[in-house]
Amino acid sequence: MTLPAFDSWAVRGLLGRTYKVGPYCSNPLCTKLAEHAHHIVRRSQIQGDYYWVEIDGEIVIGNVTGLCPRCHDEITGVVGGHRAAIRWHIDPLDGTTGFWWCRIVTNPSGEVTYFPVDLLSPQPPTPDALAASPAAEESDVKESDRCPTCGHLTRSRPAAAAPAAGRKRKTWMIKVPDDEQEHGADVLDVLLDDLAPLFGYEPTASARYYVVAAALAYAQQDRKRFIESLRGVGA
Repeated sequence: MTLPAFDSWAVRGLLGRTYKVGPYCSNPLCTKLAEHAHHIVRRSQIQGDYYWVEIDGEIVIGNVTGLCPRCHDEITGVVGGHRAAIRWHIDPLDGTTGFWWCRIVTNPSGEVTYFPVDLLSPQPPTPDALAASPAAEESDVKESDRCPTCGHLTRSRPAAAAPAAGRKRKTWMIKVPDDEQEHGADVLDVLLDDLAPLFGYEPTASARYYVVAAALAYAQQDRKRFIESLRGVGA
C-alpha cells in the first residue's frame, strides 16, 4: 500500500485528460525505464482511478508518475516493507513546491519520518502544462492494456529510444582537519557509513551526497530541536 502523499485529508480525485509517463523513472536517483504508471494518491483513498487530484480545494496536479519496477516496489512496500515515499513537499530553503522522492525511517511504534531527497523528474503535469503540450496525450494507450492493480502497461512496448546523456555531476569540496587531535576525513567516513543504511543506501561513495542531503534537510526542518540537541538540552 502506498504511503500518503499529503498531510492534508482534503484530497479528491478529478476526471481529466490522461497523459503519458516516462520514458524514464521519475525517481531522481534512478535512470531506468519507467515500466509502471504509479498512482501517487492510492485509488482506495480517492475512490477511483483518477489521473488528477485536487488538494485543499486550491491545487490541481497530475496523480500519475512513471516508475521502474524496483522503485515501484520501494514505494508500495511490496518487498521488505516501505523504503521510500512520494510526498508533496515545500523546500524550506527556496520554497520549491512539488512531489519529492523521500527516504523513510520507521520507528518501533510504526511512526514514519520522511527525508526529502529531491523533486521527481519529471513532475506530474498541471492542467495548464498539459494543455500546452498536445503531444503528451496518452491516446495510444488503452485502459484494457493497463493492469487494474498497479497500472503496469501489459501490452508490447515499442523499442526504447537511445538513452539520453547522463546526468551532469559536480564535485563539492569540503576541507577537514587533519592533525593529531582529529582526522576529519576518517570522522566523516564513519558517520556517513553509519547513516547510509538508515536511509536505505549502501555505504558507497556515490550514495554519500544523498545521505548528507537527507541529514542536512532533517536538521533544517527541525532547527530548534537540532540546536538544542547539540547543546545538550533535554539530555
